[in-house]
Amino acid sequence: MKRFATMVLTAVGVALVAAMLPEPAPAADAPDDRVAAMYFHRTQRCPTCLKMGSYAQEAVKTGFADEVKDGTVAFYMVDFQDEKNAALAKGYKISGPALIVAKITDKKVAQFKNLEEIWEHVADKKAFIEYVQDNVANYVE
Repeated sequence: MKRFATMVLTAVGVALVAAMLPEPAPAADAPDDRVAAMYFHRTQRCPTCLKMGSYAQEAVKTGFADEVKDGTVAFYMVDFQDEKNAALAKGYKISGPALIVAKITDKKVAQFKNLEEIWEHVADKKAFIEYVQDNVANYVE
């Protein structure tokens, strides 16, 4: 079972690098060790889901501007209903909108956390951003 989990996490990391990089740099240029924040959303998004995605992106890009610039922290919007993202969504057990923060070491997902409390903080932008930044900071070396 542990071997299967490792294989799934490795596949997730590879899929993340290969398919989810919206930044202009090619995936091959991504550092081996980095932190990825991924906001998983449905194809059709409600105002709350749009707000959470926007807040999450702002939290990462403003709180870790230097790290985003050098590629050691990245933010991705992932449509989990899109078939091309099925393996990624399955690997993180995504069934609804979610924000995942993953620590990638040697191009493999070493650990990750589903930031489930985003739902509790969506009405308070400051608290939402602090929550996300605190969790990303826990994975940044």
